[in-house]
Amino acid sequence: MVHYHLSDSELSILMQAPLQAIMALTLSDKIDPVSFFKEVQAGIQIIAAEQQRQDISNDLVEFLVASFNAVDDKKIVKDEKSVYKKEIELLRLIQNLDNPAQGRQQAIAHFEKVALIMANKLTAAQASEFKTWLMSIARKVAKTVEEKEAILCVGGERVNYVEAFMIKKLEHALTL
Repeated sequence: MVHYHLSDSELSILMQAPLQAIMALTLSDKIDPVSFFKEVQAGIQIIAAEQQRQDISNDLVEFLVASFNAVDDKKIVKDEKSVYKKEIELLRLIQNLDNPAQGRQQAIAHFEKVALIMANKLTAAQASEFKTWLMSIARKVAKTVEEKEAILCVGGERVNYVEAFMIKKLEHALTL
């Protein structure tokens, strides 16, 4: 595995990006409370599944997944408790917002910070691979709660049109 010269602050920003994506997508449309909690839970489970993957070929993603796992190991949190801790972390982020628009803007601003780190610390190929991985998580989250107003998105996936728009905004924020 390649070592990346990231400060603790930069690593923290990269590691928070998946949570920020989940927050942006769950706050992007008006869904009922049950669907909201299901989408939050599904998003966290997607991150947990990424942490368990053994087929990661991208060195940066592998490094970040190892960093996620190291944080969980330090907290001595395993399996289901880890998922609950991450859900609580995300719900606390959301709870501290004044409104959904603030959360969406916060996520976009966070992704802009990620883009700066990618531009300054990664090769173009590494940045592209990281962006692909991060946006794949966002797309998986967007697909979790099916809605009647879904449209076909990249790859033929059904995604709510408001969430599809949020995905485009997040992708744009990551553009170098």
